[in-house]
Amino acid sequence: MAEDLPETPAFSWQETRFEWLWVYRAAGLNPGAWSGFSQVPYGLFFVEKGRVDIEVKGRRMVVPSGCAFFSAPGRRRHFFAKGTRLLSVGFRCRRPDGLPLYAEGLNLVVPTRRLRTLHRLTSGLFETVHQGRTSVDYRRSILPRPISLIDRARREQAFFGWFAAYVETLAGMGVHPAPGHAGGRRLARIIGLLNDEPLGRPAELAELAARAGYGRRRLDQLLQAGLGLTAKGFLEARRMESARRLLGEGELPLKEVAALLGFRHAPHFTAWFKGGAGRTPSAYRREASQS
Repeated sequence: MAEDLPETPAFSWQETRFEWLWVYRAAGLNPGAWSGFSQVPYGLFFVEKGRVDIEVKGRRMVVPSGCAFFSAPGRRRHFFAKGTRLLSVGFRCRRPDGLPLYAEGLNLVVPTRRLRTLHRLTSGLFETVHQGRTSVDYRRSILPRPISLIDRARREQAFFGWFAAYVETLAGMGVHPAPGHAGGRRLARIIGLLNDEPLGRPAELAELAARAGYGRRRLDQLLQAGLGLTAKGFLEARRMESARRLLGEGELPLKEVAALLGFRHAPHFTAWFKGGAGRTPSAYRREASQS
């Protein structure tokens, strides 16, 4: 067993927030071609068959069959060899001090034989979330769908059990969460202001920076260092998350969804959403209703 992680006086781990994004088992998307660079969250995937090439921060890595990849948040592109099959989990983690959960040590390739417990728990997590299915691809795994309270509780229990093994496994390899410090509290304040910013009107980022006590450029520097995103990128990610939620709920017409998110014309919203999600809002809503 790995040693318990040391507590830090800067914050309480109990206040850390999680957002579980997906668990899927399927072939990689668009095999045989490099993807574009995109922002990815924390994650772990096992290559059960085939090979994945990854480029991140100017570095290229190969994850062959029988290996796993611990992913750090940031911009990345990838190449799935034909016939590749993955078992993957993705999540976001927001510490109360605003710092990244792990400051270093991720983007790590590890043989699956060293991760038997974590691989077993990842398979169990997939079975809990996608009951009765043997294969669910990434696009299906992120679609919102109705769920009962008891099923939600069971999924949360499974995710937290998986996460405990994830943290313990990394600790056993010498990779520990970043310690808290005062700079993290500054970042937490900036994140709070960005989360309070209405999405239905253009953001006044210079004014927001002034409220946080910084210039516009310094605001982006702090966010880039802590989250790998600019203020504009953070708000765009929030807007996309809200778009997915509103479309998945299926109650509002597309024109009203567009207006709530600050688009005066529905075609502009459609073009923006398709550029970020890979399909139109109507197609996304249709898939969500069928899942």
